[in-house]
Amino acid sequence: MAGFAPEVLAKLTGLGLVAPMGIGKKFYVNGGADGLTHGNDVAGKGESIATAFLSIAFALTQAVGGRNDYIFCFNTNHQDEAATISIPEGLDYVHIIGLALPGGGPLELNTTGDYPVFLLNTLVGGPLNGVEIAGFNIGGGINHGCIELHGACNFAWIHHCSFGHAWVPAAQDGIRIESVSNSQGVLIEDNWFYGDSGLAAQGKLTRYGIGQIAGSAPLHGGAIRRNYLIRCPTGAINFAAQVWEMVVEDNKIGCGADLLGNGILLSPATASCLIAHNEAHFGNAVMANNPYSDQAGADLNDWMSNQVGSVMKYPDEAM
Repeated sequence: MAGFAPEVLAKLTGLGLVAPMGIGKKFYVNGGADGLTHGNDVAGKGESIATAFLSIAFALTQAVGGRNDYIFCFNTNHQDEAATISIPEGLDYVHIIGLALPGGGPLELNTTGDYPVFLLNTLVGGPLNGVEIAGFNIGGGINHGCIELHGACNFAWIHHCSFGHAWVPAAQDGIRIESVSNSQGVLIEDNWFYGDSGLAAQGKLTRYGIGQIAGSAPLHGGAIRRNYLIRCPTGAINFAAQVWEMVVEDNKIGCGADLLGNGILLSPATASCLIAHNEAHFGNAVMANNPYSDQAGADLNDWMSNQVGSVMKYPDEAM
């Protein structure tokens, strides 16, 4: 990168302000999704399809933080994985990509019990920078999110995943930003979230699509955009604590109920967020309650061109 001395560039990269240049090692995972064992978790292997690892969890033990390593998964089986696939501090810029089979959807990945499937965990130290997760159809534990962010998970990028589809086990939330999380630059885009609507054709999320849990430290400077959130019972996008300078735009929301704030809810601790061009509605008639709610008070967050059905609405405005 022109303009920086090597020692300065090294310092910026260590702070998570500059991504490492180039692509590191490429690892492959071929789990036993059809009941057969395909890969082998053997150190020093995994860098070709022929020598693929059995599990993502083991592939992460072979990855090196800051090297921009990629883990390509073309078959998975939750019985081959750890109860939770944990990505700890130090594994910066690791990319975990599910590769759909021809004619198939995202690669299915579940948990064996009441756990999150992926845990970005920096509660001991931190931060954890630049982790990417994409291309999975994810279930989860009944008291957990499918993916959980704990601690300073800066610049996490979660995209092109499906959460709570009818084919996977029930989870409480799609993406949960857990207590004590202080994350900046988180990008959540182009995902599908399916809530448990109580209907025959239903999803499996029992609470939030994207939920920041009360008591969290600040979430700031990122974006939630172009997601599809369908019938999440308690709320589609719920910010329960400190959120600053987040952009929430172009999300399509089928509300889980005709309740105030069931589409997008901002807590009193939010500030300087931009909420723009989202669409939300429940059912096929005029809603009684506004699905947008801003509890922070006047002029602390900016709302523009958000629709309820076909009508533009400000948060908490009477229907």
